[in-house]
Amino acid sequence: MQIRSGLLVAICLWLSVMESLALLDHEGEIINKCIQSYGGLTPELGERLERFKEWSESYEEIPCFTQCYLSEMFDFYNNQTGFDSAGVERVFGAPIYAACRKKLELPEGSGHSSCTHAYAGFHCLTKMEGHPFMVIESMPNLTKVAKDAMKDCLQVVDQDEWSSFAAFASFPVVEPIPCYTRCFLDKLGVFDQKLRRWRIPAMQQKLGVPAKGARYGACHQRRGRNPCATYYQQFTCYVLAI
Repeated sequence: MQIRSGLLVAICLWLSVMESLALLDHEGEIINKCIQSYGGLTPELGERLERFKEWSESYEEIPCFTQCYLSEMFDFYNNQTGFDSAGVERVFGAPIYAACRKKLELPEGSGHSSCTHAYAGFHCLTKMEGHPFMVIESMPNLTKVAKDAMKDCLQVVDQDEWSSFAAFASFPVVEPIPCYTRCFLDKLGVFDQKLRRWRIPAMQQKLGVPAKGARYGACHQRRGRNPCATYYQQFTCYVLAI
């Protein structure tokens, strides 16, 4: 089962353009069913649903909506047994499940799920989806040391800039988060500062790039407008080398 990115966003538009929305099968009907006791899908409720990820971790703005939605919509949640770990991992991935595990497990001493439990678990899942730490954790070929270095370097960046992390995937000319690449590469020690030379074997071992057999001979010649930009330009060249 695939869950679309940005679940529950722009639902208020459903009032007028329901047929044009890229909802999951029957999602519109289920959403409307789950809020019938609140008067159906009004513009005000639509705006609340659009802000689902911004709701308080401990307060569901539309009580019991999440439990109704999950139980009607997906097979990874059951009103009695709660969240199914294998189902959640299949849809969201193991790193996100691990990050939210404590909220997904049934509360100690409780034999069944509840509206509060369903909301806490799903709210955590949707907030973590696309989170930079989760993206890093899901990256193949990276050692734990490399992942930790990348996370550490994000910690010293203003969180307002974290939203730019996803832009790295398209390899733009200008680094999305200035000096971020230099930060984690220096932490990993893959650039010899004294000799001004890349330690390719160390880079391949810790980061999985450049690919073995790739042609990257000219990558070290690339130059940016400052040291951070040069790091980014050269490392991007190594990543893309084939």
